[in-house]
Amino acid sequence: MGKSEPARGRSREVARLESPPADRQAILDAAHRVLLRTGTKGLKLDAVAREARVDVSTVVTNFGSRHGLIEALMDRLYAAPSADLAAGTARLPSVEERWRAYLKQVRRLHDDREATEAYFDLAAVALRDPELGARLGRLNARTVRGFREVIGAGPDALAELILATVDGIELRRALAGDDYPIDAVLALLDRIALTEYLRH
Repeated sequence: MGKSEPARGRSREVARLESPPADRQAILDAAHRVLLRTGTKGLKLDAVAREARVDVSTVVTNFGSRHGLIEALMDRLYAAPSADLAAGTARLPSVEERWRAYLKQVRRLHDDREATEAYFDLAAVALRDPELGARLGRLNARTVRGFREVIGAGPDALAELILATVDGIELRRALAGDDYPIDAVLALLDRIALTEYLRH
């Protein structure tokens, strides 16, 4: 009897070590929840591991470091919505329909306050970290290219201006809360885009 208990303990340990690594997306989900609760200061590998109910080594295996985890979260919060936009609008026949689909996505993102706050938290970190800042710059450039492919031809500077306007809208909304006149602002952006960009 005395020997069977340690043996059972060892077999549980072996089973735990041999179990397949946690799904990368599940760890990212956990990291996102930690980010929303604690901001970037609390976004530590051990906190994410606890949230995901895995060992810290599993987080390291999937992301390498806290830096790698932040990069993956940036991709999720910035690149993924742009890719979704491109996929969802490519089949629409007219430029105006594709633009309106883009505006609808902006409105949906506007309603997802947690995602917006998480994104700005990560952007603030990127501003202080040259490597993360460069990555965010590349993500932004990819977003501009995708936007131009979806909407069609037009001046690069105007595409940049429209996307910068959307970022500014999100930042203003984050600061103003429910008082921000999102519908009126998007209606104005719609008129400007149709006049100055889509019919350029």
